[in-house]
Amino acid sequence: MATIEAPLHDAERDGVATWAASWLRVLPALALIGPGSWFVAALVRATGLGTLDGGLDWISGPEGLIMSLGVSFFAATYVVLGMTISRRAPRSGVAVTGLGLVGVTAFGGIAFFRTFMAKFTEEGLDPDAMNEAFEATHIWDVAAITNFANFAAWLVAGIAILTTRVLPRWAGVCCLGGVVAVLLAQGAYMALEVLWPLGTALWLAATVGAVLDWRSPGQRLTR
Repeated sequence: MATIEAPLHDAERDGVATWAASWLRVLPALALIGPGSWFVAALVRATGLGTLDGGLDWISGPEGLIMSLGVSFFAATYVVLGMTISRRAPRSGVAVTGLGLVGVTAFGGIAFFRTFMAKFTEEGLDPDAMNEAFEATHIWDVAAITNFANFAAWLVAGIAILTTRVLPRWAGVCCLGGVVAVLLAQGAYMALEVLWPLGTALWLAATVGAVLDWRSPGQRLTR
């Protein structure tokens, strides 16, 4: 039996190694899709394409569709950022990935909210009433706390980059600047047409910085 089990064990181990190597190869490209798709979506909203009526004029149906299609890839974004930062700040790298993965749930809700509101508006529901209900404080809003995990992930990433220089300083500034711009645009509705694309562009730029510096684990050890 031993002579049969050993080859099977080796084959299983090789399969896992192949899986891991495949994901490491494609992760950098996948990491760009999340922030990249949201940047495109923000540009769509900035042009006014598909903007909803009344109180929901801060969102767009096409914007929501693009965001929904790309939101899952933020998981790869947080993995790449976390792995890159962990070269010099392991705990910060783990925090970036952990917080980011928690926050992807909220990002998904934000994206699909736009598509649902576009659908409901086209079906005749009052956009002002829906926006008023959305803005109202309610006990169920506690679920939105996961959204703060997203911003915390970018803040930790930015601070870690600036303090350790694991990436160029501009990448850290982009992480922090993106948080400020997105919060002002989507939280305070300030200069939405400018700050919303700017914030997503800054996050995309920070991700590009991490991707350009991407190394496989074996290559990192030889640096």
